[in-house]
Parts: sequence; C-alpha cells; structure tokens
Amino acid sequence: MVQKLDLQQAKKAIAALYKFNEKKADNDMLNNEEDNAVYVEINTHKVMNKAQSKQKQIKLPVSPYPETYEVCYFTKDDEKKTEEKTKNSPIKKVISLNSLKTVYKTYEAKRKLAASYDLFVVDDRVAPLIPSLLGKAFLSKNRMPASIKSTGSLKANVEKILQSTNVKLHNGLKTRILIGNFAMSKEDLLKNYEAALPEIVKIAAHNWDQVELLGIQCEGSPLLPIYTSFPKEESKKVAAAAVKKEDKKTPAKKAVAAENEEESVKKAAPAKKAAATTKKATPAKKTTAAEKKAAAPAKKAAAPAKKTSAAEKKIAVAPAKKTETKKVTKKVAAKNKK
Repeated sequence: MVQKLDLQQAKKAIAALYKFNEKKADNDMLNNEEDNAVYVEINTHKVMNKAQSKQKQIKLPVSPYPETYEVCYFTKDDEKKTEEKTKNSPIKKVISLNSLKTVYKTYEAKRKLAASYDLFVVDDRVAPLIPSLLGKAFLSKNRMPASIKSTGSLKANVEKILQSTNVKLHNGLKTRILIGNFAMSKEDLLKNYEAALPEIVKIAAHNWDQVELLGIQCEGSPLLPIYTSFPKEESKKVAAAAVKKEDKKTPAKKAVAAENEEESVKKAAPAKKAAATTKKATPAKKTTAAEKKAAAPAKKAAAPAKKTSAAEKKIAVAPAKKTETKKVTKKVAAKNKK
C-alpha cells in the first residue's frame, strides 16, 4: 500500500501545483475561494458504484476548508430558534424546510442560493427530502448538503464536517474529492493526501486493481498523475497459472515425459521410411507417360491413311458425275434439232 501511495511523486505534484497557482494568481485579479481548492481525482477501469444522494465522509488531519468558509444549514426546526444555537459557529445562514419550499421554490432562486455559500449541511431528519427540493441547481455544481446529527452540539457537529471531506457516489468512472486548499502548507496538504487516499480508493474503486489513474489538480489546472495502471487481462492469469503448473512438475515426471516423446519418435520413423519408398516408386507413372508419347506418332501415321481414302472416294465419284451430265446435255441437243 505504501508503494502505491508514492508520497515522493505526490510531493512533486503538490509542489508543481503550488507553482501553477502562483502564476495563475498573478494573472487573475478575480480569484475566489473555490479556485484555491485542491482535489484528488481518481479514475476507475469500470463503473464501481451506483448514484446516491448520500455522501461518505473521510476524516482528515487538517481541515480542507479555509477559515473564511460560510456554511448554510437546512433544518426542520424554526429558523429563529436555530439561529440562536448557531452563534459563534461557521453557520452563517439557517433555512427551514418550509422556506425552502416557498421562498426558494424557483430554479433561479435555488441557483443563486447554491452560489451564495461555500458549504451546505442538512439536519439528518430531513436529509432524504432535500435532493428533490434542491434539484439540478445544486446537483450540477456538486453542492448537495452533507448530513449532520440534530442531537448534541450543533457547533461541534458542523466542525466535525469541516474536519473531513466527502465522497459523492455516482454512475461514472471519474470521482473528484476535496483534500485541501492553497492557504494550507504543502506539508499539511501531503498529510491530507496520505490519510485520505486509502479511504478514497476503498469507496470509489473498492480496491487498487480497479484504479486506472490517480492524480491531483485545482480549478483550471491539468491533472498531475501520481499513479497509473492497466486493466488486468484474464489471459495473463491463465498463462501464469499454466506456468505454475509446469513448474510444479517433479524432475522424474519430466524425465518420463521426455522418454515417451523419444519412443513416439522412434515408432514413427519406420512409417516415415515406408512413405519415402512409396514416393520413390512413382517413376513407373512416368514410363507410362513415355509410352503415350511413343504411341503419338502411330496415331499421326494413321491420320494420312484416312485422308488418302477420302481423296480416293472423291476421285472415283467425280468422273462418274461428269459423264452423266454430258449424256444429258447431248440428249437435250438432239431433241432441239428435231
């Protein structure tokens, strides 16, 4: 596990990310808190989870959120009574379930609410109702609130959320998880990375075999890879199993197998020789072909004989026809004279 974490490569990637942010800050005068966030991105070989509204929390050594973060709290109780409990806490806004259904009913109102606060939390008693009430305005920006307990100290419960990060399950191959911000030191960010990564792999990929790519990035930066792997093929497993079986064979078994091969070769040798002798006997067919060539002149000699007989027939018949024609013509001439 320590080898796959590769803290030295992660340290180099974090240093490069801080340099990128410094250059970006010099050129961007409208930098906000969201742009200072640092994320771990994990890609899997296949879809490992089903989409859920519930988020899983991972506790971190250092809070990944800046001190100036403003939190909005959705509750079932009355807003004014709850605001009294949230004094001196990160919660800056309290919204009851009734206000969410009436005041923030339209999509535009929900969109503005999603952009007004850095983090949203919800009373666990009404947590199942919140996704349908907030809709796409929160879902598209990954702003769905994290659930906290309604019992105990509200301030302590919120601070517990701020001390951890959330992993949202979905029907995709890519998952992005917040691990810190640029207001933190590089050492604290590395601590969060080391503490969060085993849990991130367990939740998003289930095991290291399904991890295709792992890296860190901030808003507007390229993904800096730390760990990559190729999918394991079944054919490689089968080949490895076959090699193991061959290695398990004893020397005695190998010797017996070699002897059997030699005996089979010796038995096959006479058959090969017989086949070779039969191939040598094939010249008899060539002599018959020669005989056919010798018989060809006899056929040619017979052909002139046939031609001569035909000529004789023509000669014998032709004079007879000519004499007959002469007799007929003489008879016709005698009649004409009379």
